[in-house]
Formats: sequence, C-alpha cells, structure tokens
Amino acid sequence: MTNVLLKPSLALAALALLAYPAFTNNNGAPAGKTGSPMSNGQTCYSCHSGPSASTQGVSITSDIPADGYLDNTTYTITVTSDAGTAGMSRAGFEASVEKAGSHQGTLTAASGVQLKQNNYITHTSSSTSPTSGVKSWSFSWNSGSGSDSVTVYAAGLFANGNNQNSGDALVTTSLEFKKSHVSLDESTALIGLTASPNPAQSVLRFSAPDARAAGRLTVVDAFGRVVLDSPWSAEDADGRLMNVSNWSNGIYSAYIRLETGKNAQVRFQVLH
Repeated sequence: MTNVLLKPSLALAALALLAYPAFTNNNGAPAGKTGSPMSNGQTCYSCHSGPSASTQGVSITSDIPADGYLDNTTYTITVTSDAGTAGMSRAGFEASVEKAGSHQGTLTAASGVQLKQNNYITHTSSSTSPTSGVKSWSFSWNSGSGSDSVTVYAAGLFANGNNQNSGDALVTTSLEFKKSHVSLDESTALIGLTASPNPAQSVLRFSAPDARAAGRLTVVDAFGRVVLDSPWSAEDADGRLMNVSNWSNGIYSAYIRLETGKNAQVRFQVLH
C-alpha cells in the first residue's frame, strides 16, 4: 500500500472505514454512524456509497422479555445482517441505544465487537466475515434507571469486496423497547428455558423444568417472523424435541407463556 501523508482532518476521515475488502479496518466504524438522532442521521455512507438495498436486511433482537425491561438489569442485544440473495463479501454494523436526545443505559462489548465513545458499539476487524450471507453481533446493555422506553438504532453495511468504498449497500433499522411495570420482586415470574445443542443443525431440545403447566411455545426468527406457535404442556417441561432441519440459518428466540402467568425465553442459533 502506498504511504500518503494526510492532514489531520483528512486523516480522521480516511480512518473512518478503510476497505478490507471494501469495508473495514481494526478501528471498526467511527462513532456516530447509526443513522440515529444522536448520530445526526449520519451513517456509513459518509464514507461509502453504493446501490439501494435489494434483498439485504438488518434486524435487532434481544432477551428483553415481551413485557419490557427492568431497571438496572443487563440484557443481550443482537444485530443481524442478512444479505438474502444479494450476497456480500464483508459485513459490519454500528448500534446505539437512545431516547429523547440522549444515550440510555450502559453498553458493554463482547467478542467481535467494541465500544466507540462509550455510547456506540461496532464490529472489529475479526468479525466481518458472513456465513451463508448472514452475520450477527451481540453485546450487553444495562438499562440503568432511565426512561420508560428506549430505541435501539442500527446501521449495517454490506460490502461487495471490490477493494473500494463504492458499490456497498447500506440498511438502517430501529426497534423500540418498553420498560416493564413489573417490580423486581415480581420478576420471579420468569422461569428457566434452555435450548440444546446451540447452534442446532437438525434437532433442537427445549427444556424448562419449572414450566409444568399449560401454555404456548412461540419461536420467532431474527426479523420477528413467527416460525412456530404451538401449545405447551406440563409434559414438555422435561424436554421437547423440535425438527429444525428445514429452518433457515440464523438467530431465533423462543418464548413460553404459561397459564399460571409465568414465562420463559431463550435465544438460539440454527446453523446447518
């Protein structure tokens, strides 16, 4: 690579999203590129350019219960980029959690992701390779004691691998989460649910020893589409087998809602 001397202002811009190929470097995406209000609507297209997205999509999932998040509780949020039939050579993202012109809660990086300015989470250079056109990143968010709702903003870039910052598709999305009005003492209504093996290839086993009552089992994919809605019985608590051999690769979330008022949830991956 030819060494070029840049002025400080130009150097910052050049570091934003260097191509590898046509995508990223060790620094990930610069802060403030989620397309959110706190990003002033800025995205990766401040450095990249390309056609409108066709079959590409970006989704946000989490283990936040359906009835909302609790104060001072840590949850896992997952951003998934799916190129569909368009394909991609590299993938990257940036996300933030906001409400009413301010960042909310505390973000913590995990494997494959890193923090920027403490309020933005983005990929690392080692986590940009998709599998069958799909790439997911997970990170932790502690809710703190903020507002009654928050919105997760995410921007995903689908790189075409031409070693340039052109020809790359961009997708932005957002998802609102509400605060639960259940007190911490009432959170005991949550029960354990496991899914194994995880990732699953053909057969998946749900187990929820404390779910010995009638209810319903629902599974949704990374885009929030219901792929299973089935009765749950007390006998299922010791183990219920599911055939997932025909399910698409990706991240799924399973929920059990019992008639007793208890509920459970677990996130798992299908990878053939």
